[in-house]
Amino acid sequence: MIASTKNRTSSTTNTYDWGLLSIVMLLFGLGIVMVFSASFAWGYADYDDPYFYLVRQLIWGVIGLVVMVMVANIPYTIWERWSVVLMAVALLALMAVIAVGTERFNATRTFLGGSVQPSEPAKIIIVMYVSAWLASKGTRIRDVRVGLLPFSVLMGAIAVLIVAQPNISTAILIVATASIMFFIAGAEMKQLLVVGAGGAATFWLVIRYSSYAHDRVAKYMASLWDPMQSDEYQVQRAVEALIRGGLFGQGIGASQAKIPGYLPVVWSDNIFAVIGEEMGLLGALLVIFLFAMLAYLGLRTALRAPDNFGMLLSTGITASLTLQALLNMAVIVAAAPPTGVTLPFISYGGSSLVTALAAIGILLNISRHAGTKATGGSIVGSSGGATGGSLARSTVKAGTPVGTGKQTNARFDFGWRDRWPRLSGTGSRRSVAGKRKPANNSRRRPPPRK
Repeated sequence: MIASTKNRTSSTTNTYDWGLLSIVMLLFGLGIVMVFSASFAWGYADYDDPYFYLVRQLIWGVIGLVVMVMVANIPYTIWERWSVVLMAVALLALMAVIAVGTERFNATRTFLGGSVQPSEPAKIIIVMYVSAWLASKGTRIRDVRVGLLPFSVLMGAIAVLIVAQPNISTAILIVATASIMFFIAGAEMKQLLVVGAGGAATFWLVIRYSSYAHDRVAKYMASLWDPMQSDEYQVQRAVEALIRGGLFGQGIGASQAKIPGYLPVVWSDNIFAVIGEEMGLLGALLVIFLFAMLAYLGLRTALRAPDNFGMLLSTGITASLTLQALLNMAVIVAAAPPTGVTLPFISYGGSSLVTALAAIGILLNISRHAGTKATGGSIVGSSGGATGGSLARSTVKAGTPVGTGKQTNARFDFGWRDRWPRLSGTGSRRSVAGKRKPANNSRRRPPPRK
């Protein structure tokens, strides 16, 4: 039944992005198969149970799917209202793990014996907070005192807490994701250059004075031109596994990389090497294609988001997952030093899997409101009912007007001449409408009758 209200929308999906969900389920299913293939020998050797890692991955997977379904049914504007509280909890958790966390692989990053890594949910919480903060600034983001300085201080504080674990790769991912969001929100290029220069200088100091980071980078640079002769055996053996895979692979379960002692944490950080060896180049390209589709569908959700907060949140989640996947695969092909970053949806891990699925739940909820418009504190769908939370308030924060009787979607505006921000929120036709000449409806009055 089509709504008869004056402010109804011209079109609305009011349904989830089933294409995005299908891509995620394919990655998740592939991850279950590859975790078992990569870990059953280790499970038998260490715990006398070849299903040790598989059972735990299935448990975490079920938890993650339940969380994804729950989050997909929560109006995403709730995360804008709770972003400050969630950010405070994330910062406390990052400080607590340094003090009382569990040490594994010469790093203190986890709780409960390695099952919970607070930096994983912190990545999404930081995306929520930065989205709400940027949306509230609107065009004022170009002001250095309003945009660049607070943004730099915030990212610096977060990076210090994560580098102290040490977890340099996650710090880089968070800063890179936030910088992309900062650019999309309308920051000028010179501001981004300042952020880039400051970040590069900071990480150079970390690499120079941190023995952990210095050793990793030094071994990587020494093996950059010939990974097969690398002193970093993790790099050397990962590349060997890819070479053995050839075009079609050795077959599921036939990988040599999973032999205990050959390649560390092969079921987690180095699982892409097992994929390349068992499924070959075609299997590796399939994984790359699935993540490319995930990036496309995530950005499409951002383009169709009803408001600036939804657009920035979609962009941040998509960038975070995609950059993490690219970094993990770059390590396996010796294009980046070993980092300890997991492959989203595929690698073994509790907090990383649950967090990634929860992030997809947020994207699904935003996609459900694609093509809708905030009217009077609610999202009006094709049936005329309220299908969301207070999106009108989020739109007002972004500083963009709400149209009437038109479909108004968020969009990316990479124009440079008119100096508008690259996000324009629900007022996607603002610049066009502003240049349109008003219709001249005045008519010459007839002379008065005598």
